[in-house]
Amino acid sequence: MRIYRRTIRSFSMSDNAIELLNKHINTETILSNIKNPALVVGVSGEVARVNNRCSKLLPELTEGVNLSDVFSEKGVFGSFTKMIRHGLSVSGLHPCNITSKSPEMSNQSRFLGYFAMLRSQITHRPIAILLHVDEQNSKRERFIRLQQALSQRVSVLRQLHKDGLHDPLTKLKNRRFMDSFLAMECDLNKRQLQQGSLAVIDIDYFKHVNDTFGHTTGDRVIKIVADVIRERLRDSDVSCRWGGEEFAVYLHNTTGVDAITLAEELRILVQGRKIVEQGKTIRVTVSLGITTITHNDTPTSLFSRADSALYKAKQQGRNQVYVEFA
Repeated sequence: MRIYRRTIRSFSMSDNAIELLNKHINTETILSNIKNPALVVGVSGEVARVNNRCSKLLPELTEGVNLSDVFSEKGVFGSFTKMIRHGLSVSGLHPCNITSKSPEMSNQSRFLGYFAMLRSQITHRPIAILLHVDEQNSKRERFIRLQQALSQRVSVLRQLHKDGLHDPLTKLKNRRFMDSFLAMECDLNKRQLQQGSLAVIDIDYFKHVNDTFGHTTGDRVIKIVADVIRERLRDSDVSCRWGGEEFAVYLHNTTGVDAITLAEELRILVQGRKIVEQGKTIRVTVSLGITTITHNDTPTSLFSRADSALYKAKQQGRNQVYVEFA
């Protein structure tokens, strides 16, 4: 291994610097011969050129963008500045680990890579970095991390099942279970491995039912709503009786329009149920507040946002779905 200690002239990617760089190295020819995602990075960290595969995999990396603005180096170097300095001074192929800075990106935001120096065809001095993205190994690493996270999820759920955390009236999970479950989902979302939505459901005019027909009838109404929730939800969803006439439902891997559609289906199904008590027909309806989990959520912030949406659904006339995003 040879160490190069010459001072490196800094090329900025502004003012036709890409054209200047291309006079020293033929970036187009270099990248056209590489099947994996690859890019050429200037001394100061700006992207000079990317190949087609890189454009598809990492659309954020366009010519002129500084690598440090959209990604961070999470390997042995800790920063792209140190990584580039190392690549320009030490020959050979070096591993690196790049991670997206965007919290909105999914679990596909972390990549393994390799980099090496590129020399000027004119001066023969190091002038840029060639960065390869190891797509296959990156996918394998993400798969392993996902499997580990899901294994942890299964372990926690098994433990919660052992604890017998069910509501005795509805046979749904109880609040203690949901508290633990939401904490786990928030942690998984922070690691960009899971998405989901939380719906908080409240039976409309439940106090009137209790006061008019008694608590036994009130319990029947609660069980009707619980049965609808149980029948409609998927195996991957988690529902609980939060307390009194209120329920919480976590829609796993469901966001946006899909979550709203499912919540609306629940509302309509409940609306179709009725019971006859003391010669009078009791029509059951519910209001729902729904929100989508975010990267920064805690169980408290997630539930508070869904509960706020529920309050607005009540304010606007009940028997409806209201959505509130962060």
